[in-house]
Amino acid sequence: MLRKFISIKNVGRFLNCNATGDVELKRYNLIFAENGRGKTTLCAILRSLQSGEAAHIIGRTTLAGTDPPEIEIRTDTGVAVFRQSLWTTVIPDIAIFDFTFVSENVHSGEIVSIEHRRKLYTVIVGKQGVDLAHKIDVFDGKSRAKASEIGEKHAAVQGFAPRGMTVEVFIALEEDAAIDDKIATKEKELDAVKQTVQIRDRAGLTNLTLPAFVRTNLETLLGKTIEGVAADAERRVTDQIRTHAMHGRGQAWLSEGVGYVQTNTCPFCNQSLDGAAALIAAYRDFFSQEYNALRGEIVVLRRHLETILSDRAIAEFERILDQNLAAIEFWTRFCEIAPPALTDGTAGEILRALRQTTLALLDRKTAAPLERAVPDQAFNDAHAAFVRLQEAVTGYDHAVAAANAIITAKKRTTGAADVRTVEAALTRLRAIKSRHEPDARKAYDELILAQLEKKAIEDNKAAVRKQLDEYTETVIGRYEQTINQLLDDFNAGFRITGTKHAYPGGVASSTYQILINNTPVDLGDADTPLDRPSFRNTLSAGDRSTLALAFFLAQLRHDPDRAARIVIFDDPFNSQDSFRKDCTVQKIRRCGEECTQLIVLSHDQRFLKRIWDRLQVAHTAERKCLEMVRIGQQNTTICEWDIETATQDAYRADRNALTDYYHAREGQPRDVVQKIRPVLETYCKNLGAGALAETDTLGVIVGKIRAAGSGHQLFPLCDGLDEMNEYTKRYHHGENAHAAIEPISDAELQGYVRRTLEMTGGC
Repeated sequence: MLRKFISIKNVGRFLNCNATGDVELKRYNLIFAENGRGKTTLCAILRSLQSGEAAHIIGRTTLAGTDPPEIEIRTDTGVAVFRQSLWTTVIPDIAIFDFTFVSENVHSGEIVSIEHRRKLYTVIVGKQGVDLAHKIDVFDGKSRAKASEIGEKHAAVQGFAPRGMTVEVFIALEEDAAIDDKIATKEKELDAVKQTVQIRDRAGLTNLTLPAFVRTNLETLLGKTIEGVAADAERRVTDQIRTHAMHGRGQAWLSEGVGYVQTNTCPFCNQSLDGAAALIAAYRDFFSQEYNALRGEIVVLRRHLETILSDRAIAEFERILDQNLAAIEFWTRFCEIAPPALTDGTAGEILRALRQTTLALLDRKTAAPLERAVPDQAFNDAHAAFVRLQEAVTGYDHAVAAANAIITAKKRTTGAADVRTVEAALTRLRAIKSRHEPDARKAYDELILAQLEKKAIEDNKAAVRKQLDEYTETVIGRYEQTINQLLDDFNAGFRITGTKHAYPGGVASSTYQILINNTPVDLGDADTPLDRPSFRNTLSAGDRSTLALAFFLAQLRHDPDRAARIVIFDDPFNSQDSFRKDCTVQKIRRCGEECTQLIVLSHDQRFLKRIWDRLQVAHTAERKCLEMVRIGQQNTTICEWDIETATQDAYRADRNALTDYYHAREGQPRDVVQKIRPVLETYCKNLGAGALAETDTLGVIVGKIRAAGSGHQLFPLCDGLDEMNEYTKRYHHGENAHAAIEPISDAELQGYVRRTLEMTGGC
C-alpha cells in the first residue's frame, strides 16, 4: 500500500509540498481539493509511479520553476523516490480512473477513435489476452525484421544476376559442365557482328551554322541621327556634359533624369527649379521621342548581337567541330572520305573578337546617340576575319555533304547483323556460370533459409492469433455482460451490444454498439455525419461518464489480481444525477473491499461525505480524510481534513447568520433572505433518511415528504416548509426575474427568520 506522500516538489501546483501532521494513508482514503489544486497532478504522479514513465511528471513541471521535479512516497516496502527523471522503484498494481483513463481508453469528447478501440481491447482481454496480443506484436516485429532481411538477401542474389533477369529465373538456371567453352565461342561470335552494328548505328557528320551577322544593319544604325534637334538645345546639353565631366554616360544619365522632373522641384536635391526652366526645356527638346526611339533601336540590336554571338552559341559551334572530328576518326576506318577542316584561324576566337568590337561600337553609340559612330580598325579587322570564316564554313559544309554521301552508301552496303540476339545468348551463358559459383550459391542458400525462418514466424503468429481469438471470444461476452449489469445498476437508459474484436492495421482492436430502445447504434468516428445516430449524438455527457466508469469497474471485476490493486478515483461522478452518484458511492465502497487500497479524490465535499458515511462501522478504523490546501499563490500542501466539520460548516454559517439577524439585526436583509432556503434544504436532507437527493430543491423536498405520507418524520413540517418556499421564491433568481429588486419588509423577514430557526432547532 501507499503510506504517505512525503514530499512533492516542482510538479504542477506542488511547488514545495512537505507532509506535516497526521497524513498517513490507510486502506480507505478520501482526499478533498478545490478545482485547480492538484488532483489531476497527483493522478499523473501515481500513473508515473505505476508505469515508470517520467513524461507524466516532466510534462507537469511547475511553470517558471527553477529546479527539476522531485518526489518521495512511502510504501509498505520502502520509499519510492523520483529524482533526475527516474523512479527508484515502480508499483505496477496501481489502477487509476480519471480523465486520462477515459480519454485514452473510452472516448475523447464525443468521439471513439481507432486508438480508443485498441486500448479498450487491452482492457477487455486482461493480462492473459494482453500477453497473447504482445506475443503477436513480437512475432509481427520479428516478421518485419525477417522480411527486411529477406529483402537484403534477395538483393544479394540479384547482384549476381545480369541486368533484367529476375531472381526467380536466375535461381532456376541449371549447372552446365561445358559452360566456359560455350562462353568463349559466343564471345567470338559477338566480336564478329559488332563491327556491322557500329557502322549501321553510327551517325554521320553535322553541318556548321554561323551567326547571321549583317554589317550593313550595324553601320546604318551607327550612322543614324535625328533631324530637327535645335542647335541651342544640343549646345546646352553638350555644355552641361562637358561642365560636369559626364563624358561617356552623360547623355544617357540626363535622358533618364529628365523623366523624373514632374514638379518645380529637383528630384535629386529637392531645390527649386525656377531658374532652370530654359535648361530643362532644352533637355526635353534634345531628348525627344525620336531620341528615345533611337536609343531603343541601339538596345535591341545590342541584345540581338549578344545572343547570336554569346559564349553558349560559340560553344555550340565548337562542339559540332569536335563532334565531327570524332566522327571523322571513326569513319575513316571504313570509308575513303576527305575530312572537312577549317584552316583560317580559330573559329571561336574570330567570333569572340567580332562580338567584342561590335559591342564596343554600340557602347559608343549608346553614350552619344545623336553622333555618328564610324567602325574602327579593330572592328574592320574582326569583320574581315569573320568573312573569311564564312567562306571557310561554306567549303567545310560542302566537304561534310560529300562525306555524308559516302557514309550513307557504306551503311546501305553493310549487312545488319543481329547483335542483340548474340548478346542475350552470351548474357544467359555468363548467368549460368555465375549462378553456380560459390558466392552465388551461398547467397541463394541464405535467402532460402531466411524465407523458411519467416514462414516459421508466420506459422507461430497464426497459432497465437488463433489462441487469442478463441480466448477473446470467451472473455468478450462475459465482459459485455458485466458492463451491462453495471449500466443497469446505474439505471442507464442504454446498454452495449455486438462487442467483437478484429485486427485493423494488423493490431488487435475491439468495437461495440450502443443499444437504445432495442436499436443498435454504431459508435461512428470523427467523420460520421451529424444527421446519423452515433456515439456523439445519442449519449449525454452523464451517459458517457457512466459508460466510462462501467468500463473501469468491469476491468477491475475481471482482474484476477484485483485484491492486490491500489485503486484511485478522480472525481468519478461527472455529470451524474443524485441516483447515479449514490450508485457510484456503492460501487466505490465495494471496490475498496475487493482491493488492497482505495483513494478517492474529489472537489465535492458532500460526495466524499457519502462515501465516508458508507464506510462507517465496518471500516471506521480504516478511513482517512485528507485535503489539498492552497499555500500562498503557487504552492499546495496535503494535510488532515475533518470531513464532519467541513460538511456542516456551510449550514452552520448560514444558520448563524440568521440567528445574528434575528437577535441583533446584523447583516443585510437581501443576503439574509437568501440564506433561509439553503438552511431549510440542508436540515431536511440531513433528516431525510436517504429519501431526499443532494440536488433536491425546497419545493421538491416538500413534494417528496407529502408523497411519503404522515409516516415521514418531517411530515409535520410540510405546511410550514411550503409557506417558506413560497416566501423565498420572491428572492430566488431562478423563480423571479426581478428577485434582485424585490422589496423586503423587515418585519416580514423577522417573522420568517424566526420560523426557520424554530423549525431547525430553536432560536
